[in-house]
Amino acid sequence: MYVIRRSLATTSAEAAKAASGSSPRTLKFTDKITLRPPIIPTHQNMDINPNHPLWQFFPPDAKTSIRETEELDLESRSWTMNELRRKSFEDLHKIWYLTLKQRNILARETRLGDAVYADTSKFNQIDEKLVLVQKRIKNALLERQVAYERAQLLSEKQETYLNDFKQRFINCNESELENYYEKLIRLQYAMFGITPEISDIDLDQDINVKFVQGLNYVADLKLTRYLNRNPDEEFEPLNGPMEELPFLLNDAEFAVSEVRKLREAGKSVVLQKIQVLPFLRNAIANFLKEDEEN
Repeated sequence: MYVIRRSLATTSAEAAKAASGSSPRTLKFTDKITLRPPIIPTHQNMDINPNHPLWQFFPPDAKTSIRETEELDLESRSWTMNELRRKSFEDLHKIWYLTLKQRNILARETRLGDAVYADTSKFNQIDEKLVLVQKRIKNALLERQVAYERAQLLSEKQETYLNDFKQRFINCNESELENYYEKLIRLQYAMFGITPEISDIDLDQDINVKFVQGLNYVADLKLTRYLNRNPDEEFEPLNGPMEELPFLLNDAEFAVSEVRKLREAGKSVVLQKIQVLPFLRNAIANFLKEDEEN
């Protein structure tokens, strides 16, 4: 069957050639074409970029593809957990990839050494140290993740407790109020670092973001109870730390009158975030100074 197809194809080609009446075309200018001998592919025929990133995985002198055992840093040790815990996320990221790079270098050398039946035990010994570093980095990151999740859970519990205390404080009887004020003093110190005595405040260290959060909580607590007890009074919501501070320094009734005076005098303004801490430090310092003079 194969022979028949071959003969038919040949016959068809010959018939087409006879029908066209043309002879095979010859290539012109063959006498001017010079054929060069084939170039044997070797490394000498290739241009290699001396700055190619892959050179980082070879010894610096580039004279050999694998280091001698004497050239290895066998005295080095792995990073400890305590050292890694003190590192930032950026530092851990850098250490991880530097370790990974060294492992890749060792893996290449080990693969080559195994191919030529060389002793690669020392290479594996260093690689084990690097593997330990990577495991410890993972553990350090895991510890941070767990700590963050626990902090989030603790924050939710704190928020629940603060809301519960607020409701109990607002709705307590007059006979219970003194007891709740004592609880509030302990709460604001435990949760926000606001000292029981204003005179004990360290203006540089204690006036911080946590202090501002506590100031907001205490002012809202006292004002809400005051307005619940005086439903006929009209009072606009507090506009920020400038109006909240009197509620921390005084009882609610006196604080409300102080805020009204500020508003009537046009001195009550909304502070920018960058202005809050300097204002509080200055205002509390002036309050303590006036208190000493009186």
